[in-house]
Amino acid sequence: MKKFILGIMFFLVMLTSYSFNFSVAPTRFEIGLDKINTNEITLINNTTSPMRLESFLESAPGYEKYSLNNHIKLYPKMVAIKPGSKQVVRFRVKPEAGMEAGEYKSYVVFKEIPLKESLNKNEGKVDAQIKMITEVGISIYGYYGEIKRGTNISNLQIFYNSKTSNLKITADSNSKGNSSELLKQKIEILGAGGTISDTIDSQFGRTERTGKSKIESSMKIEKLKGKKVRVTIYDSQDKVIDKKVTDTL
Repeated sequence: MKKFILGIMFFLVMLTSYSFNFSVAPTRFEIGLDKINTNEITLINNTTSPMRLESFLESAPGYEKYSLNNHIKLYPKMVAIKPGSKQVVRFRVKPEAGMEAGEYKSYVVFKEIPLKESLNKNEGKVDAQIKMITEVGISIYGYYGEIKRGTNISNLQIFYNSKTSNLKITADSNSKGNSSELLKQKIEILGAGGTISDTIDSQFGRTERTGKSKIESSMKIEKLKGKKVRVTIYDSQDKVIDKKVTDTL
């Protein structure tokens, strides 16, 4: 999301460990909601100037009925960080008895508070510096009761752009449980006679909590001309749920 207000550029960067002005670690939490627990988030000022950040909660799309906003307390909600220094923000999760079983999710968002703009007066002209303000959200997943996962994959497609060496993999997913599922992929480069010359294991993508969604991943792999690629998709329990081999690229 980008918008320009009074010469200030705002960036919303979700699920990233390093952004323009500050770093956030870790970038995702997965928490059991069977008890009260407290967690820490580390913020690092990557600039040469002092920085102030505010923190707040946002509901995740598709999780309006399963938001953790009413169960999370952030402290402190505002921090000041010296150049090159770090600060810790904690959040306390207090679940309620009798919550519906399944996965819950919210974002903890950190937004830079712009300092007073410096104005340079030169020969009667006033120049306002353009400041880049960063906003970063990290995912908080919570799990309560019996978690059921079940994902079907269809329409697995593999595309390769020989000019950019970009390999793109897409698929349609359909989640039948009460939780999203992080799928994994194995990419095998096949040479003459089907021998495996290289193997790459990585994350493919995350399904919706329930229902259909499109998942895709891409990476740069050079020198695939004259070879085949075999892609295998696994669920969170390492069970094979789909597989495909390309024609010779």
